Amino acid sequence: MQSTKIQMDLHKPKSWLYSELSLNTLALVLRYGISVTSPDPKADTKLHLSPSGVHQEGTIKVIVAGLPRTGTMSMKKALEELGYKNCFHLAEPLCQFGNLRLSAEIVHTKDTTLRRRKLAKLLEGHEATLEVPGSACLPDLLEMYPNAKVVLTQRTSAKLWLKSWHGFGIDLRSDCFRWVGYWVPGVVSANDLYRGWIRLASDRFGLAPEPSEELYHAHNDWVKSIVPKHRLLVFKCQDGWKPLCEFLGRQRPNPFPHGNEAGHLKYYKRVAMVLGILLWILVLAVAIISSLVLRIN
Repeated sequence: MQSTKIQMDLHKPKSWLYSELSLNTLALVLRYGISVTSPDPKADTKLHLSPSGVHQEGTIKVIVAGLPRTGTMSMKKALEELGYKNCFHLAEPLCQFGNLRLSAEIVHTKDTTLRRRKLAKLLEGHEATLEVPGSACLPDLLEMYPNAKVVLTQRTSAKLWLKSWHGFGIDLRSDCFRWVGYWVPGVVSANDLYRGWIRLASDRFGLAPEPSEELYHAHNDWVKSIVPKHRLLVFKCQDGWKPLCEFLGRQRPNPFPHGNEAGHLKYYKRVAMVLGILLWILVLAVAIISSLVLRIN
């Protein structure tokens, strides 16, 4: 009897198709939505075998080690005007889906050698790196690129930094951002990245896993404590060109640029949320239609 039932179902291609689609959709949600970033084991093996994974003499010349929301977009534009090529920043250009995923893997990788190989792959061909994951993995970068100089970008106060952090919309670490924008490329990776960053900071400084004035001060003190003084510049965008040019040995006569990092992030999140809602509607519509078709058949 069971064999006969199976044969009957096989002669209902639409029913079978919708059923498979529903099951696959559910499997995708469970696989990618609940779990944290899952590195590709084969890719990790290749990185382990790569003889040039860790660059003792790499291309990175400047490491911007300030926290997010400390004027890093302005610093990126300034470095580009000073002639540095391929300055790595995940917020510009947008839609760096592969880099987002690899960055998320990096902050969740505990093995030092493997993490450094992934960093080297991520930063290959760049002359400067800004924000996460680099600022969270500063000890690695200091050893990987011993000739690179470090710029610690700061705000005028910890209070202003925290206000800026909370002032650009939904938190990238939140469940709401993750699930509403779940089907949008890059959202889960961005969520994993910022969750990993705050976890590293929490473990490193013994603080609650939340942005705070204490975290701001702890991070800045930590950077100052591990970077040799001759390699470090503590910098605010209000300082202008002079200290930056003297530190890097370059000149630029134009007014100091001001990037709109908050604008980039707000735009990305708004687009992600709108697309996420539309894609969820599509997924639910497919599930409802498949359920109706199964009932009819």
